[in-house]
Amino acid sequence: MNEPEQRLKALIDALQQYKRGSLTWRKALNQLILEIQHLPGLAKSSHPDYYEVLDDTFMRLANEIEDFEPQHSSLTTSLVAWINGKLRLKYAVRDLHNPNRIKQTTSRKTPQREFREQGRKTPLSLDVPLSRDSSDTFAERLSSPSLWELQAQIERDMQQQKNIRIGIKLKQYIEEDPDGILRKCHPGDYPRCHCQVLSQRLLLKIPPDKLTTLAKEFEINYNTLNWHWKNKGLPLLQSVVLDFGYRRNSEL
Repeated sequence: MNEPEQRLKALIDALQQYKRGSLTWRKALNQLILEIQHLPGLAKSSHPDYYEVLDDTFMRLANEIEDFEPQHSSLTTSLVAWINGKLRLKYAVRDLHNPNRIKQTTSRKTPQREFREQGRKTPLSLDVPLSRDSSDTFAERLSSPSLWELQAQIERDMQQQKNIRIGIKLKQYIEEDPDGILRKCHPGDYPRCHCQVLSQRLLLKIPPDKLTTLAKEFEINYNTLNWHWKNKGLPLLQSVVLDFGYRRNSEL
């Protein structure tokens, strides 16, 4: 198994072994999504809605990755075939170019679509019955939590998709450090122990290294390294993800 396939295997193993939603699980998911987008054979399209389809596929992947089992000697081939077929990416891409797609999309009712359609309707009087066959008024319907629960769930789902994309962007930022900001952030006289390498070893690596291991490797006092990472490194990365538009679900 070559290095790229070993990397894929480590990420898939992490997603199947660690608790869903945990920090390690989310890190592995973000990295796997980034790796997948570069795999040969993945169904692609120049259609403007392709990335919306891809986002939907990645949401399915997050829900079903624990059931993935390689069917070929090549892990890459198995994973691509699973995404294209089992997760139906190739069929979704094919539908993008279906001349009847607009009609099909319009007729398909999802909670998100229904909520947006309701939002575009003319506001109703609070005290007028909603229909001739019902005495329920709009005000009475508002007393039910279902409408607000639907809105909250939609917002959480949309934010989760956005945060996944932000996680991918953050990984790229750490790997590339385009402005050199991460490499400039280091404790005192230890320029090799900069924030880029710390981020790679503590956040991106699966499983992550320990600060004690890094302290020995870079011959730096553990307390000095620990203070620098918590008070300089992590706040720097937090400012980066905030610039990317990150928002905690609890803030919704």
